[in-house]
Amino acid sequence: MRTCCRAVLILVIALIGPVNAVDVFADLPAGAFSDTTDLAIVPFANNTGQSEAHALLMPRLERLLEERGQRLVTSSELRPLLRERRIRTRGWIGQYGAGLVGSETGTRYLLLGSWDVLKAEGNIEVGVSLRILDLEHMVLVHAVSVGGTGEDDVSWLDLGRVDDLDMLADAVLARAVDLLIPFPDYEEIAASWRGCNHVAVIPLDNYSATEHAGDIVTNILLSGLLSSGYFVVEPGFVRELGLAREVLNRGGVDRGSAQAILDTLSACQVITGAVQRFDPARGLPTASVPRFAAGFRASSTRNGALYLMREIEGAGSDSDGFFQLGRVHAITTLVAEDMELFIADLRAANRKDIIHGPKSR
Repeated sequence: MRTCCRAVLILVIALIGPVNAVDVFADLPAGAFSDTTDLAIVPFANNTGQSEAHALLMPRLERLLEERGQRLVTSSELRPLLRERRIRTRGWIGQYGAGLVGSETGTRYLLLGSWDVLKAEGNIEVGVSLRILDLEHMVLVHAVSVGGTGEDDVSWLDLGRVDDLDMLADAVLARAVDLLIPFPDYEEIAASWRGCNHVAVIPLDNYSATEHAGDIVTNILLSGLLSSGYFVVEPGFVRELGLAREVLNRGGVDRGSAQAILDTLSACQVITGAVQRFDPARGLPTASVPRFAAGFRASSTRNGALYLMREIEGAGSDSDGFFQLGRVHAITTLVAEDMELFIADLRAANRKDIIHGPKSR
């Protein structure tokens, strides 16, 4: 856990803190947004280290969403509102900002996410994380993390390789949108996964050589938890709560912050950890595979008890068969598959009633 300088946090809080709702909306132009939008897109975090990621990927994503019938407030349309109201976002959003966007755009859902991997040379690669926030109930209802490389569909005859980055970006984003839509209504989420199965994920620390690896793995973890039936708090809400307390948690959580997460966000589990290795495949695909290593911890916000620790390490060659069939080339895919091991342990620990008590079903 890292604690930010008090003076800096006070300044940040002053910039994003709640203001009078009447003042916020008074001078916005009438009819600035359509009354029939389905989805507002919050500007994405760029974790790729490549400045061209947004220009390459966002227009494609917005086109695919519109082709699937979504009426959008695009990220470029939303950005002036966020800038005017001094709402700072990097792929996440706080409750105040989410409420403002919902009120101004008339939409029920926000799309948040990040560009996680973009490699334009050698074995080209694209990775993206997307999640849907229901503004009516202020809950995440769906999330996906998808990645792909030019080698994913190569046969043993060396056919099927993709060398064009535009073509790969289209394929990866199409797969992500297909997995994202249709997203479930809040009422469709099983009631048994509410209450004590609320989970807050603290952004993972990063000890790897890849910048932003902690944030990338955090997003993939969120997707895995949601797909496994957990009720996950939007990470921007956790961050906003920390800023209000003049604490910025990463990699761990102090007892006061854990109690605040329970009292304010109703999450009785908190997941923390760190990424030790996050290496996309480099060089020739026949000689190089992605590698990943991380440690995860789960604890109770009710009593601070640490009830699960898991170290995970894997490589894309772990499932190699004849002619390297079964090899995983994309780091996003490798991390998502390895994450299932931790989530399986988490579900097993929860079934043992370590923090929940007996389940009704």
